[in-house]
Amino acid sequence: MSKRRLTTLWRQGEPPHPAWALWWRLKPHFSLLTAPASWFGTPGAWTYFGNDFITGLRRNESTERSFALLDEQPELFEAVRALAALNLKRHEQMFQFIALLYVSVPVTIVLGLAEVMPNDLIRFFSEQQRGVMILVSALTVGALVYLVGMWRARQLMSVLELWRIERGRA
Repeated sequence: MSKRRLTTLWRQGEPPHPAWALWWRLKPHFSLLTAPASWFGTPGAWTYFGNDFITGLRRNESTERSFALLDEQPELFEAVRALAALNLKRHEQMFQFIALLYVSVPVTIVLGLAEVMPNDLIRFFSEQQRGVMILVSALTVGALVYLVGMWRARQLMSVLELWRIERGRA
């Protein structure tokens, strides 16, 4: 990672922990953009049928590349694993917030309006079908993006656990 990029991440310009460089090299293997392709075109995807979900994950190209990166600097494993665990925790918190916000607020508003002015609500939905569909679609896509991000964060944690097991680090 370039010094310029690290400097922008840390305002004070102090050198970050060396694990950050490894983290920044690992995470692109689990990006949101490659998630749809990995659902159908990887060995891990095909082992979602049956009782063995880890053999395919181990055969994934992203796993192989991650293992190679971790093998370069095994002394940083615990720090990177801690970063990944914190990342996953934050993903889970954000997804819970988004799911709660996207479900409870609109449902509460719609149910409240249905009690107060049911005919107006029905007329509004009838007249604004396109806008309502766009809004519902946007909220759904937004929630799905957070869900996929959380799935990828969990996948990264699984790969780190596989590396730990294979390298004999209990």
